[in-house]
Amino acid sequence: AVVSTQSTGYSIMAVDKDGEIVGVRIAKVVDRRSWYGWLFDGFMPYLVSKVSWMYGEAMDRFVKLNRLCESKVDYDPWPLFDRLNCDRILVSAALSTSKRFLRSGIGTKLVLRSEELAKEKGCKATMLVTTGMYSERLFKKLGYTAEQEVYYSDLKDDNGNVYLNETDVLKKFTKFVKVFNE
Repeated sequence: AVVSTQSTGYSIMAVDKDGEIVGVRIAKVVDRRSWYGWLFDGFMPYLVSKVSWMYGEAMDRFVKLNRLCESKVDYDPWPLFDRLNCDRILVSAALSTSKRFLRSGIGTKLVLRSEELAKEKGCKATMLVTTGMYSERLFKKLGYTAEQEVYYSDLKDDNGNVYLNETDVLKKFTKFVKVFNE
């Protein structure tokens, strides 16, 4: 069972009675008034794409896959500010639970607690992308709206080869958005 949750900024973790980490949610707040955030989010992917060749073929392939994903899955929070009429959005990067605690409710507790923290700091919405059917089910159950799906089979390199192979539970990227109730 979860003994406590601890947060650093907007990321949060659950620990058991022995102090072992049993789950984490990694997130950040994007603020429309932050020119630094806008510049960093827009410029860094461009910069990395220009120097990726220096790190070898695998890195170059990774950067190309990343850019392809960004073009197909609109994971840019900046357009949401106007659409949702808000200034701050919680953007989640990861949710993970220890294998020992799967299906114990820790993931749900982490999401709900991080949402509380975000609302306390003025966030009006949250967004994320899932890659597995279990996380997709969790976020649907918690009131998130699926806005976009891109199947792995649609992500191909210049030669027509699929970048990512599907598994029983990993088949697609799904972008979710949730607007917090006032």
